[in-house]
Amino acid sequence: MAEEEKTPDVSEKNGKKRTVIIATVAAVVVFAGVGGYAYASNSAYDSYASRVESAKESDSKLVKKIAEAQSLVKATKESDVLDKTVLDSLSKSVKTGETRKGIPDVGNVAKWNLWSISKAKTIISNDMTEADDSINAIGKAMRGVEASKTAKQVKDAKDTLDKTITDAENLYKDSEGKVQDNKTRESLKTAIDNAKKTSGDKKADVKSLTAANDTLSKAVKAVNDSKNAKAQADAQKQAQEQAQQAQAQAQSVGTPSGGYSGYAYPNVGGSYSGRTNQSAPSYSNTGSPSGGSTSSGTSNGGTWDWKNAKDSMGGGFAPFTKNNINPDGSATIGGDSHGNGW
Repeated sequence: MAEEEKTPDVSEKNGKKRTVIIATVAAVVVFAGVGGYAYASNSAYDSYASRVESAKESDSKLVKKIAEAQSLVKATKESDVLDKTVLDSLSKSVKTGETRKGIPDVGNVAKWNLWSISKAKTIISNDMTEADDSINAIGKAMRGVEASKTAKQVKDAKDTLDKTITDAENLYKDSEGKVQDNKTRESLKTAIDNAKKTSGDKKADVKSLTAANDTLSKAVKAVNDSKNAKAQADAQKQAQEQAQQAQAQAQSVGTPSGGYSGYAYPNVGGSYSGRTNQSAPSYSNTGSPSGGSTSSGTSNGGTWDWKNAKDSMGGGFAPFTKNNINPDGSATIGGDSHGNGW
């Protein structure tokens, strides 16, 4: 009798099928886990690498901003700013920025080590944040310095304008009646009023204040020029009047009336003394000098010999001048102890 063929029952078949399914699912889970980790680590590393590039850009900007700030500090004196504390703030921000230059060393970052990638990315991100903060802080400090410089320039321009206004007002008062052209004073008054409006404007900048000062200065110069022109004209007029007065006085003196006649000096062989109020003598070229004396006779002609007359008087002798002729035509003759006559 043949043996009957043995067939597996249903339960055994189902058991084998479940084993295959479980193994397959486990393999899929393992594969999915490995693939998911690889994808996550690759993504994290790419993000880290991108952050490193951004950090480098921030560091380059920081280095440039520090250089600009240092140049500004070097070129700015305390007298250039209205508030010198802005320079201190800028210097401090630059020092802080100096400590944040460069990219930190995060060591060797393994591409498949998700933990090390995350740690390195955090360090780089923090450094980039600090660099950006320093860039902003330095920029703000630089703007503060520039604003203080502008404020100082505005104040200086306003002070200059105010002083010009004061001087112009004094000139306007003192120049009344002293200018050659009064229109210059009218223009000066208008310039003063406009300058006051500009000086009182809180929004006035250096340009407008400087322009107002230039306009006022030109008006001041015009008045001063007009004053000088009038002073010069007045001086010339006075000089002409004085010259005319002197000429009139000289003409009024004229030449004394009367002549010299019928008089001759006797031969006294000495000097004249105490003889005053004599009748005006006249000298004729008809007398002849003889023996050192002058006679009343006539001569054969010739000119008066002053040397002979001098010798005959025993001393110096001088001819008559207007200084010893009296208004009535008489002459005053005198002498000194040496026989000099005059």
